[in-house]
Amino acid sequence: MSAGKVAPPATLPARPAAALKKLAAADPTLARAIHACGPLKMDEGRPADLHALCCAVIGQQLSTVVAATIARRFSEKYGSGRDFDVRKVLKATHEDLRAPGLSNAKASTVRAATELWTAKRLSPEKLAALPDDEIIELLTQIKGVGPWTVKMLLMFRLRRPDVLPHEDLGFRTGMRELYGLPDLPTRQEVETISAPWAPWRSIGTWYCWEWLRVYPPKRTKDPQK
Repeated sequence: MSAGKVAPPATLPARPAAALKKLAAADPTLARAIHACGPLKMDEGRPADLHALCCAVIGQQLSTVVAATIARRFSEKYGSGRDFDVRKVLKATHEDLRAPGLSNAKASTVRAATELWTAKRLSPEKLAALPDDEIIELLTQIKGVGPWTVKMLLMFRLRRPDVLPHEDLGFRTGMRELYGLPDLPTRQEVETISAPWAPWRSIGTWYCWEWLRVYPPKRTKDPQK
């Protein structure tokens, strides 16, 4: 690389066998999840464009099925990917934006995200060149976009390898179940447990999610019923 050029941010390898081997050696408990849950499936890697950001906003605090339904309706109305109609979003009334099923707050956030994206002249290529912390700082300027939303873009769109979404309830629940913790781990506990995963904390996170999916906690009957 010539002098003065900055190396692009690291991304998840297409073949993560070496990373999985290092993770398993660094953390025997995580190794159990790796062996039990099978191959890593974080292969989306689609562009981190404005449409993706809007869909991430739509999906906040919703089930996967409901979020997908609303995102589909939104995409049918405003386009998707590089065909996303930015001008149509900017010209839309608040009620137009709500029509696919967005709440008041999410409709406002989608508009704010579109305005910032346009004002900053952002593109998937520009985001791909920025480090994680700068992307989080940039996009959380949008009211209604928090670190969790941006971290999902980092993990599943930009394929960043060392993201730790300690805000995510499913991740913390999976960590509790995998590590046999009595309660949901605090942020400090999440950071302590995940320290050996670096620089592959995105992978460790995915295996906590997958552990929860494959081995959900057993429901206990209410003794009063």
